[in-house]
Amino acid sequence: ALPIEKRELLVDWMKRNTTGDKLIRAGVPKGWEVADKTGAGSYGTRNDIAIIWPPNKKPIVLAILSNHDKEDAKYDDKLIADATKVVLNTLKATE
Repeated sequence: ALPIEKRELLVDWMKRNTTGDKLIRAGVPKGWEVADKTGAGSYGTRNDIAIIWPPNKKPIVLAILSNHDKEDAKYDDKLIADATKVVLNTLKATE
């Protein structure tokens, strides 16, 4: 495990990440904190792995990966945001 000061630095970097603004961050309610790491590749592969802090609740760790059948397919950021909403609703995290 990372020492606490290194862990705090990593979480700070992940919270300030902007590449995930249209992914998991777009699927969480306003006022929630998100620290994430995104990725993309061929076959329209898109992923986002995040720690989500709902107000006054324990954090949620969420990883979402999507891909397509064709190598030159474009990835779909909205799919990740929509999947985030479905997961949070299923977990009743927004209540």
